[in-house]
Amino acid sequence: MDIHESEDHEYVDIHIERRRVIWISALVLVGIIALVVLTMDKVRELAERIVTPVEFKPVPEIPDVYDIKGYAAASEKAFDTFLSHGDNREIYAKLENFLQLNQVAEVVPSYELLRQGSDWQEIDEPPFAIPPEENWETMVDTLKVLQDEIIPRIGPVVVLSGWRTSGYNAKAGGSKRSKHMHFCGLDMVPKNKYTRKQLVPILRDIHKRVGREWNMGLGIYSGVRFHVDTCGYRRW
Repeated sequence: MDIHESEDHEYVDIHIERRRVIWISALVLVGIIALVVLTMDKVRELAERIVTPVEFKPVPEIPDVYDIKGYAAASEKAFDTFLSHGDNREIYAKLENFLQLNQVAEVVPSYELLRQGSDWQEIDEPPFAIPPEENWETMVDTLKVLQDEIIPRIGPVVVLSGWRTSGYNAKAGGSKRSKHMHFCGLDMVPKNKYTRKQLVPILRDIHKRVGREWNMGLGIYSGVRFHVDTCGYRRW
């Protein structure tokens, strides 16, 4: 006996199929709308990036002079200008190599050793100068005293005055026997915060313990500026 589907059953199947097509069409439409919205957002974002200027943060300019605890110390920027003259860059590279060979190149930045002083603007003299090669040896022991005795006790230091030409020394009112003119003496200040009352006893203790051993000269100026050399045992 054959079984035939009724007309009502065919009508239900057609109705279900239509609803399925409608749902699929609706889902496709929703997907298309979502895609269009996302695309528009991306286009708008890209347009804003193109139209809106990018904000660049200015790079801080390196000054020619640092104010270090009230003293005018010529900066690396000023030193680079100094190196651009004549054969200064070549000679300085040779000096750096000498300090490396003697294992004292990392005690303080090498360029600080060539600062003539902190009053160079007042006396109209160059902030930097390079000593003759025959004077380089005398700086080695002074740097070793800093490295072995002073920096371990008070922390890192900033050199305000190292090598000085005779012309600079005379204008600055320095002693005619100044150790700066032999590339042996350094004037400096501690980077860490010290009062004079805190600093002076430490420096005097170092000089008392190892001063003779290093043939060390120690001078303490106003505030926390002090002098060290290894070219004569004395203290002032």
